[in-house]
Amino acid sequence: MKKHLRKLVAIFLVCLMVAAIVACGEKTTDADNITAADGSSASSATDGGSGDSGDSANAARDTLNVAVSLDPGTLDPVYMTGKGGYLSVLATYCEPLWYYTLDGEKVWVLATAYDQIGELEFTLKIREGVTFSNGNPLTAEDVWHTMQVNSADSRAWLNVKAIDFEKTHVVDDYTIDVWYTAFNAAQEVGFPQMLILDAESYDPAEMAIRPVGTGAYTVTEYIVNSYVTCEARDDYWGEAPAIKTINFKCLSEESQRVNALETGDVDFSLVPLKDIEYVESLGVSTEVLNVGSCMTALYNMSDTGLLNSIEAREAVSYAINCQAIVDVAYDGQSSVLGWGASEHLMEMQDRYLNMSDIYTDRYNVEKGTALAEQAGLTGETLRIVTYNEEKYITAAEIIQNGLEGIGVVGEIITYDQATFFTFLSTENEYDIAIFNPVAPGNMPCDVFGNYPVWISQDWSGDIHDEYIAIGAEANATADQSARQDLVYDLLAIMSEQCVWFGLCEDPTGCAFNSDLQNIVIDNTGVWYCQYMNF
Repeated sequence: MKKHLRKLVAIFLVCLMVAAIVACGEKTTDADNITAADGSSASSATDGGSGDSGDSANAARDTLNVAVSLDPGTLDPVYMTGKGGYLSVLATYCEPLWYYTLDGEKVWVLATAYDQIGELEFTLKIREGVTFSNGNPLTAEDVWHTMQVNSADSRAWLNVKAIDFEKTHVVDDYTIDVWYTAFNAAQEVGFPQMLILDAESYDPAEMAIRPVGTGAYTVTEYIVNSYVTCEARDDYWGEAPAIKTINFKCLSEESQRVNALETGDVDFSLVPLKDIEYVESLGVSTEVLNVGSCMTALYNMSDTGLLNSIEAREAVSYAINCQAIVDVAYDGQSSVLGWGASEHLMEMQDRYLNMSDIYTDRYNVEKGTALAEQAGLTGETLRIVTYNEEKYITAAEIIQNGLEGIGVVGEIITYDQATFFTFLSTENEYDIAIFNPVAPGNMPCDVFGNYPVWISQDWSGDIHDEYIAIGAEANATADQSARQDLVYDLLAIMSEQCVWFGLCEDPTGCAFNSDLQNIVIDNTGVWYCQYMNF
């Protein structure tokens, strides 16, 4: 039973990580074309609808070509991962109850209200007058059915993790009485991950290739590992999109996506950071964007392991040149961290930063060497595990070099992404794991409170138990100020114990046709094509 649970946990982690790691999102500075995710307010460059280029032929364009990669092989939102931009494909034909802008503001979509009427009871109001692409009206039964489907699937249950399915019930066609088993602060902000299904027609096999949703578009053609074509609906409940046809082209290689931008074959694409400067030279607009993903060094804290002491873990932390990771793995387009998570999380506070000397006095070889000798690490070999992607391998090599500087050997072991997360949650045959702690709700209480539960790091004892208890209390606290105080207490323990070490932000490069306007991105990195126009 325990082994089975660990396998499920590994699957959950893959879904969590994938949803945030590869999306593109916030941190815009001077981009005239990027706007908040409500689609209602754009910069001056987007005013006027069809753009300011003065090119009448271009202004009349109603077809958008988008590069994506790593086709998941299904268009079912319950089973689809976000790798390579496919969550943005999903957003064209399926919709959530609400989502959040880059600034954390809620945007109502298929719901119009979510009111707390008791400690664990909420009233959810569903938008009236919405139809699915097959003509069926949206009702509360569809939302309730979607909750149940998510709950039954090991990859999607986190979307409804706090829901009490014994008490929750449909009141009328547009009202659901929602109950929690226990209050969970991340439930409401996690709901946007749940895209609403048509209860009458939903079938996973059919949804995989001919999806039905309430979105502004319908899928007219899908060839796995090739393309997805979407056409605007005439009967969409919201504002009619300016873009009538979207061609999502699956381009697996980074060079293919850059070439497609150069030739004009695509108007929008994720691009590697190392190619940002070149892409800009082509006259294409670019942005380096963050949505709460970061790179960290996670430590195995087993009593019998080499990193079983605070001194040993701090020695490793002092040996890591985080700025080198930023400069080499991210081409200088990232930033070092002052704590163990992205600094773009919701409810982030400045007091959370630099709570340990490993952040204020980072990359100190002298300190690292002294602590390594004190902890008996000198001359030992530490296993560094990560998954097989260039930036993570580069980071592992920099960590390896840093360890050499304090007299410790580093052995790098790489896995494919799925195997890596399964390994991390079921095995303890590692010392350092290069890791991305993220969560659907982008909240510190969720990230710091739950990861030591999902990935034990072989940490145990009274301090561990205290930490887990505070994390659970933080997630169960409704008052934001009180919750943030609990997170501070949580971080105090994490800093003292050196549970993991934040390396740098994990941004994504985004490139788009300079005439493309109203590029709307939410706080998880999903971009909304329905708002775009030329």
